[in-house]
Amino acid sequence: MIFDKILQIYDKYYICSHCLGRMFSLLASQTTNQKRGESLLLSLTMENHRTFLSNNKQEQETSVVNLKLLAEKAKFLPAQSVLKNEGIEFKTATVDQPCYLCNNIFLDIETYGKEGVAFLTEIEFNNFLIGSTPESQIINREDRFKSEFRLIEAESFKSHFNRVVGKLLTYKLNKPPEFNNPDLLLIYHISFDSFNIELTIKSLFIFGKYNKLMRGIPQTHWYCRKCMGKGCELCNFTGKQYLISVEELVNPEFMKESKSTDSKFHGAGREDIDVRMLGQGRPFIIELRNPKIRKLDLSKLERRVNRRNKKKVRIQNLRYSNKKEVINLKSGAKNTKKVYKSLVLSEGKLSKEEFNVKLLELKSRLENQEIHQRTPVRVSHRRADKIRRKYVFNIDGKYVKSNLFEFIIKTQGGTYIKELISGDNGRTSPSFSEIFKMPLTCKELDVLEVLI
Repeated sequence: MIFDKILQIYDKYYICSHCLGRMFSLLASQTTNQKRGESLLLSLTMENHRTFLSNNKQEQETSVVNLKLLAEKAKFLPAQSVLKNEGIEFKTATVDQPCYLCNNIFLDIETYGKEGVAFLTEIEFNNFLIGSTPESQIINREDRFKSEFRLIEAESFKSHFNRVVGKLLTYKLNKPPEFNNPDLLLIYHISFDSFNIELTIKSLFIFGKYNKLMRGIPQTHWYCRKCMGKGCELCNFTGKQYLISVEELVNPEFMKESKSTDSKFHGAGREDIDVRMLGQGRPFIIELRNPKIRKLDLSKLERRVNRRNKKKVRIQNLRYSNKKEVINLKSGAKNTKKVYKSLVLSEGKLSKEEFNVKLLELKSRLENQEIHQRTPVRVSHRRADKIRRKYVFNIDGKYVKSNLFEFIIKTQGGTYIKELISGDNGRTSPSFSEIFKMPLTCKELDVLEVLI
């Protein structure tokens, strides 16, 4: 019987109404643990008062014992009132005894809510979630308690705490909880006599497209190969392999506006340092970590970045994104189609007619065909040595002069275009050099389109 267990509990321990209700939280619904606990104590008081008013002397004696236990050890005011009204003496506690299970944490929830609100001052968000990590002493004591009284319908301290604090903050902040993908996660680290709050802010993701208008700029920050960012004579103590990058030209404005602590630049593939990114631009997503501001004026940011980086970098088509799109952007890079413009220098000379003949052979051998590319020598120090199979969709050529030609090449994402032209000493086959039967070198390369 539930009433018997309650009497057994208070005969040995004092627990608050919140924790009493929590021990039976799986029984009945549409109420709170506090109300459930108070209802159990009230029902038990009423039942024993009814028994006391009966004519059975033995039952009356038992009911008095039970009412005294509820009045003295459970400190339940209605039980105390019954005893006073019936003229029965009982002891009142001279020391304010805390709840054995929560040490009165659930009686002081307002403090947890107040600190949570203060913690979020000046942080912009749409929704939140509460989490908690009670110290082991709280968990172990509760586990022993449940085992001692064989309580199998109880709710955990953690679950109860998260819910009541979450409801309080929902009211105080006028913000809804979000259980799947919250903007903020407040984690309360709780001991019996203190607590602290850890805040995790969901990253803010901004999608856009960038053009790289000059050569010699990498897409992302490169640490110096020798010192790995520490600073040395080779990098003039900058810690960088290259002084600037697309990432470093674009990200700071977004970090400043969102008051983020860090950022990461995610591109749909990347072009070589000496390659320009033209046309409609390459898709990218900026991940802003721990942003205090989530509502940004993207048009204003676009204008600011472009104004400060004239003839270097231009961004466009900005919109909000998410982590899922980052994953898709990365995983789908190999399935993109890319269009390149290449200026090619030949070792031998060709007439325009000879070039056109070679161009027809090039189209016949390579268009809509798969090529095999072993990892190029120039990147073998940082890429796995393996054979990559890539698809060439279309090739157009233009005769500039006897040893200089221009090609427009449409290929599968991840194709090494410079090696497709040079052959890389046979590591890419077939290649332009192989088909032209003379060494060809890519002098300039531009990306014109990235088709996702």
